[in-house]
Amino acid sequence: MSTNQPPEKKQKADVTWRSKCISKFGLKEPPSTVPTGSEDAWKRYYKTRVKIEEDDARLEDEDYDSDGNSIAKEEDAEEVSELMWSWATYGMERLEKLMPEDCKWHWTPQRPKLGWDSDCKLQSADYYAHVWSPFAIPHAIKLYHSWYGKVGWSYSTLNTDYHYMLVDFEDSDEGGKYVQLCSFDDDVIKTSNLNKTAVAKLRKFLYGGNTKKIKQQTCSDKDFLLLLFGSMGSTDEHLEDDAKDACLGWTWVPSNDDDTKEMLFKLKAPEDDDENGVPPTTLGKYYPRRCSWLRYAILKAADALGPISKHYQPPPEKKASPARGYDDSDSGGYSSDGYEW
Repeated sequence: MSTNQPPEKKQKADVTWRSKCISKFGLKEPPSTVPTGSEDAWKRYYKTRVKIEEDDARLEDEDYDSDGNSIAKEEDAEEVSELMWSWATYGMERLEKLMPEDCKWHWTPQRPKLGWDSDCKLQSADYYAHVWSPFAIPHAIKLYHSWYGKVGWSYSTLNTDYHYMLVDFEDSDEGGKYVQLCSFDDDVIKTSNLNKTAVAKLRKFLYGGNTKKIKQQTCSDKDFLLLLFGSMGSTDEHLEDDAKDACLGWTWVPSNDDDTKEMLFKLKAPEDDDENGVPPTTLGKYYPRRCSWLRYAILKAADALGPISKHYQPPPEKKASPARGYDDSDSGGYSSDGYEW
């Protein structure tokens, strides 16, 4: 009795959940040292990613909620649409070019949750997204970024933070705990979890390794962090604002302080903060690049501080000021008080 299967049955038997994921999502073969993953893991990966990406596509029309139920248009649908365009289309389009042509940045943004004050100004925003490996690795990084800003005649409040969660689809339970990367809370800055160790951990989880070869295939540590934070809503080139002019907090402006400006000029620090840039020649026309707390934290974690940013100065201690909460006129920068939301 022949045991040969008909060609069509054999072809169907050869299709695995892993091969389906590679085909559907355009995944590349991973480094040889990475386990291929179980079929159960790939099945969970496939179903989870398909649902998230289908939800994202439906929500572009604002006709469905996160569970796929039909809903009426929300009052802020237009504002959400504008923010999504600014973040997920315009902002990330620039950042995605940091990856090589043959190794794309795989990510799925989700509908942000927005809050408004009595004057219809943005008061809060919560961003959500998933980042997927470009390789056939059943992992994802779940991202969450919150922003809250409130301004009054005698007070100002600004809170923003960034979190991640590692999702390994080998685990039947996808639930996990978010880990805070960094935060800004009314000029109290926390960045202890945003460091070289964290960058290596995230890269190894997503790419299967953190070797020089893998970095050549994907991107540098600096570009990886820019893409990661961009996927959480912070796509601004200077990392000073989110969409809709939502200030992210303290920015050091060296040109606001004459002594600092002169010091940088004498050091011949290129004003674009690029060590390979053109050195300044005229002090009066020299405007060294400003540096936000977030940009500094990212560059430091990536070991990529420039000739200006390595001299970054944190916000000064607050001094009482009846008009705006405190006075930072001698700080050589500006804080959340320097913005209107």
